[in-house]
Amino acid sequence: MNTYPFDEQKDLLRWQDVCYGASPLIYIHGLGCASTSDYPAVIASDAYCRRRSWLVDLPGAGFSDKPDATLYGTTAQAQTLENWILSTGVNRCGLFGHSAGAFIALKLAAALPTKVNKLILCQPGLTEYGVALLESITAMGESEFVAIGFSQLLERLREDGDNEAWLGPFQVSSPQAIYQWAGAALADYDTGRWIEALKVLRTPKKAVILSDNTPLNDIRLYHQAGCRVEIVAHSGHMIAYDNPDGLAQAISHLAC
Repeated sequence: MNTYPFDEQKDLLRWQDVCYGASPLIYIHGLGCASTSDYPAVIASDAYCRRRSWLVDLPGAGFSDKPDATLYGTTAQAQTLENWILSTGVNRCGLFGHSAGAFIALKLAAALPTKVNKLILCQPGLTEYGVALLESITAMGESEFVAIGFSQLLERLREDGDNEAWLGPFQVSSPQAIYQWAGAALADYDTGRWIEALKVLRTPKKAVILSDNTPLNDIRLYHQAGCRVEIVAHSGHMIAYDNPDGLAQAISHLAC
């Protein structure tokens, strides 16, 4: 496990460096997730190309520290990752962003045009379920959510079922981080400008990985934004959980 101090209090970003190579593919997880729990099965798959991979847990998530702060919106998270990447000294890197993490990856790619040579977005944006979930979070104030809303949400998710894998990293996330990221992700999604930002992004290679139940109109939208599209069979929004071998193969087609 590697560390990087991301604030004046020396709180630590934690990340794993897997495989070898000069140019890493950096995994940016979605809200309530953690790269160190979501992607080991993917990079350990026989279908994976063994590209150097950095599994980073964002501040407030997974193994990374969770300070009481206002640094958990998508723009602030992108800035933290930018500082971290610059500190590593790598000349080139690729980015992989899942779900709401795609907003962070997109902003990071725009901020580092000479370093990021590949952008892969996996199930980017928010589903209808995701929008409803985040709106239920932001319907209350931050202090109320931290005090009682987070525990209530966890109980509701447990009762809903089919969330067992996701609940692992979700329940150890900072409630403050969940709240701030939820508000920022809704703002990113509501503006609709993120698709246009993807279209004009000058990253040499852009790609999107989607589940096999994605509407054709959405697939066309990504093609129009200049992205190569890979479809993963037998998967839903959480492709890394549903079909890690299929995701490993799709990433290998795009990143290796």
